[in-house]
Amino acid sequence: MTSNDLQAVATTRRPPRRRLIALGAAIAAVVLTAVPLAVPASADSGPLSIVDHHVVVLVNFSDKTLSNAATSHADAVQQLFKAPDSVAAYYAANSGGRVSVVPAQGDGVFGPFTIDVPSSSCDTGKIADLARQNLPAGLSYDHLSIVIPGTGACSWWGLGQVGGSVTWFQEGAVSGGETTAAVHEFGHNLGYDHEMRQLCPLGKFTGCANDGNSHVTPMGGGGDHKGLSAPELIAMKWLPPTEIATPKATATVHLTPLHAATSAAGTRAIDMPLGTAGDRLVIEYRAPIANSVDTDVENPGVFVFRIDGGHYTGATELRNTTEDKNKMVGSFTGTTPITDLADHIAITYSAMTGDGVDVHLELNDPSTATSTAPTSPSPSHSATHTPSPSHSTHTTSKPSATPHSSPRSSSSGDGTDDLGVTSSPSHTASEPPVSAAAAGKPLAHTGANILFPVLAATGVIGLGTLFILRARRLKHRRH
Repeated sequence: MTSNDLQAVATTRRPPRRRLIALGAAIAAVVLTAVPLAVPASADSGPLSIVDHHVVVLVNFSDKTLSNAATSHADAVQQLFKAPDSVAAYYAANSGGRVSVVPAQGDGVFGPFTIDVPSSSCDTGKIADLARQNLPAGLSYDHLSIVIPGTGACSWWGLGQVGGSVTWFQEGAVSGGETTAAVHEFGHNLGYDHEMRQLCPLGKFTGCANDGNSHVTPMGGGGDHKGLSAPELIAMKWLPPTEIATPKATATVHLTPLHAATSAAGTRAIDMPLGTAGDRLVIEYRAPIANSVDTDVENPGVFVFRIDGGHYTGATELRNTTEDKNKMVGSFTGTTPITDLADHIAITYSAMTGDGVDVHLELNDPSTATSTAPTSPSPSHSATHTPSPSHSTHTTSKPSATPHSSPRSSSSGDGTDDLGVTSSPSHTASEPPVSAAAAGKPLAHTGANILFPVLAATGVIGLGTLFILRARRLKHRRH
């Protein structure tokens, strides 16, 4: 198998009663033999549909064991397969039943097995190889998750191959009822990158500044009680074409909440060109929906995403104001249009309700757009050809970063703590390698221990930024 590029992405180690989600990207050159579980659906294929025969392997280091092997076993069964918000339940709900995650044999969990790797090592490739060797001979499976004892040697809380078949977790990441890490890392295996957010200057959808993660999907640090975003659903063709509007002229589109019950008819997303270089613009409406995957949406809102090069698996949410959860209304407020003057696009919306919102698209001269709804008829919801997303192509060199602790700022007043942003241009060999572990697949990790931040590479060797997301109190709700 040829070695492709690797991206590292992480899940945060949580202090009591708080969840810290740090989503970074680190670069690594790794070698591992693995078979990809799945890749995003191509333009000519139908919706992604898979049955994942899944195995979980519990391992002990040569000098350190799992805190409680029986508890780890029971937690893994619940988090992957049985809990109401398990990986199996989450992706079945988001895919319309097209993704089925089932134990490969028995309850799907094996071990613990003691492997010849010390707790001071974070060689994920060797860990994966030795875990496989302990599985029953002839066992057939599609996807492998490995649970290791907690260790400061690994700067991630969870790690997953982007478009591959392996995930790794420190034992605390899959303990108790919080399934955020498991849901996030399996998303990487399906091909999803991290979903970021950018703050755009007035009148532009490009040239925007990074503003953290989107917080509207597990892939953007939103937790396991928010559904996938519209771009993520479109990437796998889990959103029917009949529920996607593709306006080509000024129009008003009534959007149903993205994760409303299937019995709620209507359009759930807008997908339209942005410029002439293959970029797209996707618009969705999110509202808290009881008994759905969207129970943790703080406030209703209209969200706007830029899809660079048609790569729906790595969308960027656009905003014209910084996030304020007390006033959060999506990407913008409806009375002030969010506009792109170069491409003649202005977007506003009317009052939001539990049933939906009218989104007004001015596709001529955005300087004339107001909060008044255009008089043009709504577009027809015809089938649209969705460009095929592709795998990320990051450099294969891995810079090592000197660990930096991120300062904690004062409370934001909404029960959350904001963690700082740390830049780290200096390098040292003191950081343990992410691994020789990914069969040429990008690696993505969920959350790092705050004392072991991960260098987030942005495609430039030797320069990285660690993005530390907002910490918020856990809401242990089941859907």
